[in-house]
Amino acid sequence: MPDKVMSAKEAVQEFVKDGVMLRSGGIALRKPMALLHEVIRQCKRDITLVTSGFTFDGDLMVGSGCISRLEGSYFGLEALGLSANYRRAQEKSIPQYVPLEEYTNYGMTIRYMAGAMGLPFFPGKGLLGSDIPKYSHSDLNKKTHEMDCPFTGERVMLLPAIHPDVAFLHAQRCDYEGNVQIWGQIGDDQWGTLSAKHIVVSVEEIVDESVVRGDPNRTIIPGFRVDAIVEAPFGAHPSQCQGYYDLDLDYKMMYTEQVRTREGYLQYLDEWIHGVPDHNSYLDKVGRDRLEELRANSQFCQPVNYGY
Repeated sequence: MPDKVMSAKEAVQEFVKDGVMLRSGGIALRKPMALLHEVIRQCKRDITLVTSGFTFDGDLMVGSGCISRLEGSYFGLEALGLSANYRRAQEKSIPQYVPLEEYTNYGMTIRYMAGAMGLPFFPGKGLLGSDIPKYSHSDLNKKTHEMDCPFTGERVMLLPAIHPDVAFLHAQRCDYEGNVQIWGQIGDDQWGTLSAKHIVVSVEEIVDESVVRGDPNRTIIPGFRVDAIVEAPFGAHPSQCQGYYDLDLDYKMMYTEQVRTREGYLQYLDEWIHGVPDHNSYLDKVGRDRLEELRANSQFCQPVNYGY
């Protein structure tokens, strides 16, 4: 197996080119922030960002000017309100207008499933009766198709497969071959990651393969599909990573308040992303004592006895 371990800078340089379709993993937690920060530092452009729900990661990326197009559903900062950067992009084209091809969370999930399984589309019922099919078509491609099931006669909606060029995933751990283990909420991370052509995973720690082999039911991404491994403790900060650390609510509140204005957001970029050379420097700026206060008391991950 080739050596897949590299820095975030090396991984982004090699796999994230201008114009790619990029999937950001995590559903409100385990956001691949260390990797996304590096995309912004390297000033990548014309990226199509896809995810089931855009939250802190989407707001940060849209404001940076890296994103030219979106495919997904919800866009907001969850309990902290609406996305200021996304609203500025839509209402005032600041820094630029970013079109959104909209689906439901479930709709995006079955698109990932189709992509991961090599199918051209996947049927579902979640969009029947809604206006999303009317408004989700792009200028060039029809994105939904309603038809009768040939077996039951029931009405179904077909959604096309999606194949991101690159998928970012943050996970608890993997081995040196890239066998990725996640526990806690997984959401659509397995399907979404496997639907991509290239996979870049950041992890809290790289462990010996005996650890992975001793608890194989937690492995959701096989090593042969992974292109790059970035060891990045607290790589999801300020979101949480179950068993390792809680969300940094104070930091998220600081961010939400600061980015209410464009000037505040640009100041945030200068201070927290462009102003630090890498992820370790970012963690130093956050404060190691503060990070330790977020750390979980226990990883809540005990191996299962398989009897051998």
